[in-house]
Formats: sequence, C-alpha cells, structure tokens
Amino acid sequence: MPLDPMLSNAMLGTFRNMAQEIKDKNLSGEDVDKMNATLARMEELAQTNDDMNAFNGTMMQEALYTKFSDFYGRALSAEAQSKQGGAEDYDDAAILKISLDALRDTVKRIKDSKQEAIQMSKDYDPKAAAEQTMDSLSRNEIDSETGRNIDRSEEGIKKLKENSIILIDEELEEKPNAYNNSVEIDVLINDEGLCKPIEELIALGEQEGMTLPRFLRLQIEKGMDKAMEGLVIQREGQEFLAEWNKALPSSPWYTEKEIRKLELFDYLASLSPLKLPNTDELSFGNRRIDYEYEPKIILWQEIVRRWEDILWNLSFWSLAYTPIAPRLKPWCLAADPKKAVIRTQDTAPGIIVQKENLLKKYFDISFMDIFKLDSFEWKVKNHFLGDSQEFVVFLIEEVYPHCRPFNHIPEDVITKRQAMYSEKKEINPELRKPIEKFIAFYDTKFGEGRYVSKYGNPDPIPSNAAPWNWESFKYK
Repeated sequence: MPLDPMLSNAMLGTFRNMAQEIKDKNLSGEDVDKMNATLARMEELAQTNDDMNAFNGTMMQEALYTKFSDFYGRALSAEAQSKQGGAEDYDDAAILKISLDALRDTVKRIKDSKQEAIQMSKDYDPKAAAEQTMDSLSRNEIDSETGRNIDRSEEGIKKLKENSIILIDEELEEKPNAYNNSVEIDVLINDEGLCKPIEELIALGEQEGMTLPRFLRLQIEKGMDKAMEGLVIQREGQEFLAEWNKALPSSPWYTEKEIRKLELFDYLASLSPLKLPNTDELSFGNRRIDYEYEPKIILWQEIVRRWEDILWNLSFWSLAYTPIAPRLKPWCLAADPKKAVIRTQDTAPGIIVQKENLLKKYFDISFMDIFKLDSFEWKVKNHFLGDSQEFVVFLIEEVYPHCRPFNHIPEDVITKRQAMYSEKKEINPELRKPIEKFIAFYDTKFGEGRYVSKYGNPDPIPSNAAPWNWESFKYK
C-alpha cells in the first residue's frame, strides 16, 4: 500500500519542485538523469511503503535525500559553466560563486523541506480528510475498484461522514498521535548530518584566495565530494534498519541480511583512507547480499505459512465439534450456522491431508517433521508461535490421529477441546513479548510513550496456559 498522500506530498514536495525547476530550465545531462532517477526511486518507495518509518528508513539507508540534492547542485553548476561560453568568456570566480550559491540553496532546501514536512504532519486534519473522501464518493457514481454503480444519497453521505468523525474521535482518544508523524520525521531526517558536509564544502570555497580548480582539487583530495554523497547518513539508515529487524524480526534471515549490509559498509569504509566506502562497491555488495538472502527468505516464509496453516486447520476443525461452535465466527455469520459447522466437520480432514501431502511433496516435510524444523523452534523461542505448548501437544496427540477423510473426532476429545477453549488454554501467554520488545525500541528512538500514543496499547493476551518450555517439548 502507498504512503498517505498527505505524508508523501510533505516529504517529496520540495524535491518535486526542484526537479520541475531543472525541467523548466531545459537542463539535461548525466547529473539531471541521475537526479530524476533518484526522485523516481523516492516516488517508488512512497508507493510501496505505507509505514512512514519504514519509508524514511529506506530513504536514509539509500541516502536518497543527499544524492538528489547533490545531483541538483551539480546540474545547476553545469548550467552556470555552460553560460560562460568560450575560453575568452571564462570567469573562474563567477563559476565558483555560482557553484557555492547552488550548494547554499541545497542546504536551505533540505532544511526547509524537513520543516515543511514536520509542519504538514502537525497540521494534518484526519476529520477533514475523511470528509473529503466522503465528498469524493458522493461525486462518483461508479466504484473505481469494483466498477459497480454506487447509490450515494445526500443523507447516506451525511451519515457516513458522521460515523467517520465518531470513529476518528474514538481513535484519537486512545491514540492522540495516531495521525501525527512529526516526531518520526524530525528524528529520521537528519538534516544536520545531511547539511554538514555541504556546509564544510561551502566553507572551503569561501576561503580567501580560493580558485575553482583548487576548490575542485581539494574537495577530491580531502574526500569532501564523497562526504557529499551522504555516506555517513546512509550508514545511520542501515543501522536503523538492522536495529528495527532485531527488535521485530519476521524471520532470522531478514535480520541477518540487514546486519550483513551494515558489516559490509564498515568493511568497505575500513579499506579507504577517508574511511568512507566506495558507493559503487557498496551498491553492488548490497545487491549481492539481497540476491543471497532472497531465496532463503522465500523458502522460510513458504514453509512457515504451510505448517502454520495445517496447525490452524487442526484447531479450527476440532473447534467445530464443540457445542458453542455455531455461536463463533465464522460459522455464526453463515445463513445456517449449524449447517456451516457440519460442513467444516465433514470437509476439513480431507483439506488438511491434502495440505500435508503438498508439504511432503514440495519440501519433504511430514506432519511430525514440523516440530523439528528450525523455523518452528525459532517461532517458539522468539514468542511468535500463537499456540500454547499444551495446545500444540493436544493437537499432536489427541486431534491429529483422527484427521482422516470421512473420519470424526470422538466425544472424549471433543470434551477436552471444549475445556481448552473455555479455560483459555489455547493461546501462547507470551505472545505479547515481541511487541513489548519493539515498543521499547520504538520509544528509545522517538521518545518515551511515543508508540502507545500513536498505535495504542496492545491488548493483553487472554490466556491461562503455561509459558512454553522448549526443553520439555518432546516432539522437537
């Protein structure tokens, strides 16, 4: 999903204007092409990251703010030099001044862009945005997603607006900063870090007696041109992504991949006398790391998805036999809940067996092999497994032996399943630990209590089960 347009416009508006300025001047060349490619990457990230923090983390990791500003400044400098004409018109001091003015303008734009983004986030009115959405619905007779006609009466739109305002008020009461990203923008956009190497370059150019050739030579010799590429900020971004994945990992491979990229950065920096990595080597190295880990990540996710699905189906099938099943979702939503329950009882075993067969066929993993997998152990030890230990053992020992097509669960097992549900023994009681760890990380970055003020306090885990004891799990 894309980033909220209010946020993406705030973050990218200045850069779009800068690109339009270059276009209006009819400038071209390699720097202009690179500037436009950088903006295109920014736009791509805004369309594929609905989380502002993830968006900014990637922007920092790839140093896109600094790269764009650098290419923009170079394009303006090239324009100034072209206006000098032939050798007889050459004015060294004028070109140096224009170059420094372009750098000063870049610093100003970076700082202004950050403050503009912060202010737009503070000024964002979710109620006004909701009303605009409702007004749009009233003007469109065709649903853009389904292509169906929409009946939007004036009274209906009014009711939708009222309900939206009520829901927003309720959300803001619990999460007062739900729509305010100003703190995150302030922390993640390190404008001082972005501007410092540019300001140092300006200071070099302002030294008494400085000439353009000497200015260009010294910035290369001192590595100031490399610093302009935002490599220090790029490392901060990579470190942020590594820490984020440590705090809330979706798999060990994601975390390891980001740590490897951070280590690559430091290794390449150690090879340079300027302690800054070569950008091309860093880019190609990061790409190799992505290629190395992509198959591992995909394989991990596919296997986990399949065995989690089998365990969930066993839980769902066994729950269908309990007396309360017709009153539970999704069965209670059916036109005839009892009939829907019976259908689950009759069909689920065959579905589960087929999922087992596919897991065996494609990955050579049987049902009992699931509990010996590294991914199962990782889920347990990191508190990501939704089921409690006693419930998993119950599914293995009591439910799974009866899971055959056209077979049903005996009464004694149904009684135990009902007790598991009624006594709240199904859910892993430590399931909240990962988000608590992430909240602590989030608050260290953005301020105490920031996470809860934006996303609310996670619900307590409704479980009376004992915590997992991996060492006592006999099926591992």
